[in-house]
Amino acid sequence: MKENTKICFTNQTFFIGIDVHKRSWTVTIRTNQMELKTFSMDPCPKTLFQYMTSHYTGGSYHSVYEAGYCGFWIHDKLTEIGFNNIVINPADVPTTNKEKYSKTDPVDSRKLARELEKGSLKGIYVPDLFHQQFRNLCRLRAQTVQNQTRTKNRIKSFISLYGIKMPARSELCHLISDIYNYRLTTIKIPGF
Repeated sequence: MKENTKICFTNQTFFIGIDVHKRSWTVTIRTNQMELKTFSMDPCPKTLFQYMTSHYTGGSYHSVYEAGYCGFWIHDKLTEIGFNNIVINPADVPTTNKEKYSKTDPVDSRKLARELEKGSLKGIYVPDLFHQQFRNLCRLRAQTVQNQTRTKNRIKSFISLYGIKMPARSELCHLISDIYNYRLTTIKIPGF
């Protein structure tokens, strides 16, 4: 009868490089200056934790990924479930010439895991949830003001296309009512 024995990796440190994308992550696991595995997985921190605890039970897990479009929710989840995670600036990762020209997801995750194990990566500041939300609100407001200005300028350009003089320093709501009144009294603009 075969006995089911499980290896325990107590006091063993694992270094995990994660190349993050929207639909999948490419993950490389290293320990003792040796690459154990590179694989692709669903983009879920809990799935990664389940994989690590089922294959490398009792280990200490250090992970890294590059800052980008995905924000810091991955960092928050990984640290919450027990990973020692850092987020890095992609420009700060030491890269060989070969890695620059053969840039693929497995190459990137291997590079992250290797440099994390060497200790050459320094994490960036990860703001707390309140500061993330406040920063996003400020960015949204700036984008909205920019879009509003762009729309006003388009309307002004459209009006000048028909030779209508703009009233000095008028607001958009006054501008539209002035155009409507002017149109009714003097000219006919197609489409109005």
